[in-house]
Amino acid sequence: MPPSFLPLLHHLNTTPISTPTRWQDWHLTPILGGANNLLYRATRGEDDYAVKFTVRDSRNRAGREFAALRALEEVGRNLAPRAVWLDLDHFPHPVVVQTWLDGETLPGPPETDPEWQALLNHFCAIHSLTPSRTTMKIGSATTNCASGAAGKLMVAQNLEKLPPEARPGLLLNLLARFEMWTPPEWDPAPISLCHVDPNWRNLIRRLSPDPGATHLEQGKIQALNFEAGFRDTSKCVAPGLASVDWENSGWGDPAFEIADLMTHPAYESVLPARWEWVIEQYADQRARTAQDTNAALRIHTYYTVMLMWWVIRWARYLYEIPRGLDERLVPRPANWQEETERKAERFLARVEAHFDSLSVISERKSSRTTF
Repeated sequence: MPPSFLPLLHHLNTTPISTPTRWQDWHLTPILGGANNLLYRATRGEDDYAVKFTVRDSRNRAGREFAALRALEEVGRNLAPRAVWLDLDHFPHPVVVQTWLDGETLPGPPETDPEWQALLNHFCAIHSLTPSRTTMKIGSATTNCASGAAGKLMVAQNLEKLPPEARPGLLLNLLARFEMWTPPEWDPAPISLCHVDPNWRNLIRRLSPDPGATHLEQGKIQALNFEAGFRDTSKCVAPGLASVDWENSGWGDPAFEIADLMTHPAYESVLPARWEWVIEQYADQRARTAQDTNAALRIHTYYTVMLMWWVIRWARYLYEIPRGLDERLVPRPANWQEETERKAERFLARVEAHFDSLSVISERKSSRTTF
């Protein structure tokens, strides 16, 4: 039976709103700040929903988000909103409806050890969800790989989308160094659910437990917390962190997600010493709870991959956006080009410094071997 809010979806589809408004008995609020999709909060009495119209492309963004939320609900729904409705066929843009999460968006990257530990606990809880634990059909994560060789292929595929004439000289130099880099090898990596976009703007600090969770469901949450490595489970049941924006999620190597976190532009201000702490803490937690014994090695490898991937992505933005090749439903800021050029320059310098450090490490190893 169609949901009672179906007329609302038709209204939002035909009459996009830019300011809070009332339609029939619904209070509607546009949620600004997103880069790709149209997002609204719709409330009516006890109903409180997030309505998201997504770009229609090969990623199946709305379908991915719906499947991930349903899978998370099977094991403990304090990690994300609850999926309510999915429609891929009746609107120009696919739409996914989910419960609205009350809480506070993080104001920026974590700063203290407890704040970083809370973030890692959240990721470990997500990564404890494996294919055998859910009945939902979930595809591979949009950005992920399971080996260094696969990572080099992923970078090559990203580069194919950037014409040779749009590749700056420094990028070509870094590509040559990347091509010479030989990543380590390991046995098949474990597979788990990955969020894919670790931007701190997608993290909500929940203020209270999910009022809809039964005692049985709270028990599931406690079990999930324990499996994720939390020794005192009473401190880890919601309130806690929850993630939104699952449109790129899917199965992948969980260690890749930490490298994705480390290279994401939203965390550019984080110092290298903190990242080493993050790797150590995450690897220890994964070893204790998932028998994942080489997570640190994989994170370091994927870190090199994702730095190179981002350098190419910034160049692609500068090429594609003026030509209308980067479809979005939300207008870009007026200063998008200036800001993108600054970020591209900073990433080029960052990747160059990274390869310099790898060269120093390689020379030291060769020196020890010689003597």
